[in-house]
Amino acid sequence: MSFSSDIRAELCDVHNLPQEQAAAVLYGIMYASRGESGRPVIQTENTELMNAALELMKMVFPGVHSEIVRLVKSSGSLYTLKIKSGWEQIAERFGSMDEISSRAVPGGDECSGAFLRGVFISCGSVTDPNKEYHLEIVLPESERSAALLEFIIEHGMAMKETRRGRAKRSVIYAKESELIEDFLTYIGAANHSMEIMQVKIVKDFRNRVNRSVNCESANLDKTVAASNRSADDIRLIFDTLGEGSLSPELLQTARLRLENPELSLSELCEMFPAPITRSGLNHRLKKLSKMADEIRGAHI
Repeated sequence: MSFSSDIRAELCDVHNLPQEQAAAVLYGIMYASRGESGRPVIQTENTELMNAALELMKMVFPGVHSEIVRLVKSSGSLYTLKIKSGWEQIAERFGSMDEISSRAVPGGDECSGAFLRGVFISCGSVTDPNKEYHLEIVLPESERSAALLEFIIEHGMAMKETRRGRAKRSVIYAKESELIEDFLTYIGAANHSMEIMQVKIVKDFRNRVNRSVNCESANLDKTVAASNRSADDIRLIFDTLGEGSLSPELLQTARLRLENPELSLSELCEMFPAPITRSGLNHRLKKLSKMADEIRGAHI
């Protein structure tokens, strides 16, 4: 199963919802369904969504006669929730689908979240957070998107809208992990919100480790390059002027540098019998470098 399918399965578990929230979820499913003759048609290939819609219909409108009709296609089965009788009860409670009805979503975060829950399980998706952070809602009736986006923003989630394809279908989306986490928590998918948080923690940790490794690698490269330059300088001095041209301190430094090319300056300091600071060692190496430069200049 995909990450979106897992979320939808979590959200389709509706049997313990209070009556008002159950109604708001059902309204969200209908709001996010295509229209036919002025009525929403709940149609999907997802059995969990269809079973949830039928269960909600029985909970909210026990007097409405509805049933699931299955159409077998080459690509799979298509399920449609048919309202056989009692549509007037639905219209009276939910009102028009052209705007978000305050009768169906009476206010409060519980019902608002339940409404968005219905919308999401009908036409929402979330990309696997291991790949990228992306949530989107694509309504089959694009003219309803503006009202839905305004509703989402009013409830503290700053999603955005874009147009896609030749038909310029409206897509409401979020790419920020925190925003996706907040939305999923708000609509009742707290488990998957936590999963995104955990993935993000692992990603951040890996990034910090990689940055640390890259930094250490860069420092090692600098150490090796500096050590190679010093070794070249020292060999030039030994070959041209001889070891006797150096003071005891510089000769000791030169030998230790040649014997320990892999060590950083701080590590090389620890190889000296007598204590020496990093700046003191660096000063000696600069003296050797200056001597080598003078030799090179004399041979130009």
